[in-house]
Amino acid sequence: MPPRGPSHGQRLLLTFDAFGTLFVPREPIGKSYADAARRHGLQGFSNKDVDVSFREAYKAQMKEAPNYGKAVDMGATQWWTNVISSTFRPFNESKQLPSPLIPQLLTRFSSLEGYEWNCNALQMFQSLHDLKKGPNPRFDLTVGVITNSDDRVPGILTSLGLSVGSRRCGRQPVIQEPIEPNSEEDINFFALSYDVGYEKPDPEIFVAAAELAGVSPVRGDWCLHVGDHLKNDYYGAENAGWDGLFLGERLTDLWLPHITDLFQLVGYVCSETALASSNRKSY
Repeated sequence: MPPRGPSHGQRLLLTFDAFGTLFVPREPIGKSYADAARRHGLQGFSNKDVDVSFREAYKAQMKEAPNYGKAVDMGATQWWTNVISSTFRPFNESKQLPSPLIPQLLTRFSSLEGYEWNCNALQMFQSLHDLKKGPNPRFDLTVGVITNSDDRVPGILTSLGLSVGSRRCGRQPVIQEPIEPNSEEDINFFALSYDVGYEKPDPEIFVAAAELAGVSPVRGDWCLHVGDHLKNDYYGAENAGWDGLFLGERLTDLWLPHITDLFQLVGYVCSETALASSNRKSY
């Protein structure tokens, strides 16, 4: 019988989606926006009104300037400023928002003020740290984040208490220092769709992450991506030649690898089931 879990010294690239997987809003977006607006004297809307308007504004802005404005060289700050302005336009006859409102919302949703851990993510990172720094580590582990987002994500995770590396796919310098497996960093690198120019589920963003990490599933390295979106995360990883692990309840009648809490992850990667999965894509 094969040993339980991958062999000692196997390279493991473990990546995560960010929003909805590692962290979530502390309260509904509509409530946060509405409360902030009311503090500046705006009235005439419910939390639900603002939530619906926000979703419409976000969708329209993403259609007009996809991937947070990457193609038109729009920075994330201006992109979100447009979303916030459009969110309140139906409720603001003067069309001029109080000057502090937009900066306050931008600041709130760039840090722990606006977000909190999801599904025991912090405990999961503590367990990964213990796994890396034990007397006989099971893996040569590199940890990354692959997310359809802008450059707020590293700052959010830092503010939530993680040790975050500075490496980012698609950013200068092109030649970056090699990533040392089992390092003290909780997250070694980021593949942000804004930087890479591709969004999940496009395989190119997964390829960019593997290249930066110096691993390849074709060489037998194990590349595992965890996320809460079936198409973008699970099938995106699978179509890139990786293994996907879905975070959430099973959504279909078809069996697929999934966990319902991030604290289950360490047990999963050490399990015989995970070994079979990692061997499936080794060549």
